[in-house]
Amino acid sequence: MSPPADVVVVGAGAAGLVAARALAVEHRVVVLDKGRGVGGRMATRRLGPAVLDHGAQFITTHSAEFADEVARWAALDLVRPWFRGRVGPSGVQEHDGHVRYRGTTSMNAVAKHLAEGLDVRRSTRASTIERSGGGWRISLEVGGEIRADAVVVTAPVPQALELLDRGGTTLDAEGRAALRRIRYEPCLAVMLRLQDAVELPDPGAVAPGGGQIEWIADNGAKGISPAPALTLHASGEASAALWHESDEHVVGELVSAASRELGRPLVVAAHSVQRWRYARPTVLHPDPCLVAAASPPLVVAGDAFGGPKVEGAVRSGAAAADRIRDLLARP
Repeated sequence: MSPPADVVVVGAGAAGLVAARALAVEHRVVVLDKGRGVGGRMATRRLGPAVLDHGAQFITTHSAEFADEVARWAALDLVRPWFRGRVGPSGVQEHDGHVRYRGTTSMNAVAKHLAEGLDVRRSTRASTIERSGGGWRISLEVGGEIRADAVVVTAPVPQALELLDRGGTTLDAEGRAALRRIRYEPCLAVMLRLQDAVELPDPGAVAPGGGQIEWIADNGAKGISPAPALTLHASGEASAALWHESDEHVVGELVSAASRELGRPLVVAAHSVQRWRYARPTVLHPDPCLVAAASPPLVVAGDAFGGPKVEGAVRSGAAAADRIRDLLARP
């Protein structure tokens, strides 16, 4: 059994890391994540010499608080402006006033920065969350457990409910109903290292719309890959239709679709597929987090609460930390 923690955070994506950083100022915090790395959908992969962001593609700011945070990241050269406006089938089409920032070396580098100094247990999947005395017991799939006074769960909501249900943790009817209303759509991401560079319209990305492909980005033009490399995101509908197909079939379908969109054949040197089952929340909770239990405290957070994309996840993680602090301070 691991030594007890004040707070356990389940999930090392943006929401979990932000919550953990805020809480670690005053509390002993342990972060659990089933993945080999941190960042969740702030994800980057290498294919030989190619570097590809294959989850979140950029960061936007809509609030003064998050703009200040991104300015701090920019001062550390973690992020740089990529483009301003909305991307359509022919590159940037609509200037909406919002700068899209990219990770200077990768989107995942931003997540690694957020994880610095934290006790993050990677490749560690929580199997159950259950009440134990005046706190919580988190059982681990590999064996063992961690006890904590409070828990923040930032895993996608269906997975969060599974953890609680398997631990026999009951929620009030209103809270459970609110969580069950949340919906996500999947996304199949295909990463391609190409034999030759393919020029995309400025800024090196297009969003075709209406077909199988929702997004195509040139990671070289983006400034992170020394080798020709494209990231393809399938639409929600196409991702659902192809979900159970083999990787080879998915790559074949989406490379063909991308070749049609770009009007030229793509000569692939290497490829990889990432299946994001809970890629985008489509039905959100109205508040930035949800207190599933007040005593002992358990808060559910993530981009389905704060709003989709990186800013929403960061907002939700900060709100969850605030609620945990308040609940732990109660006599």
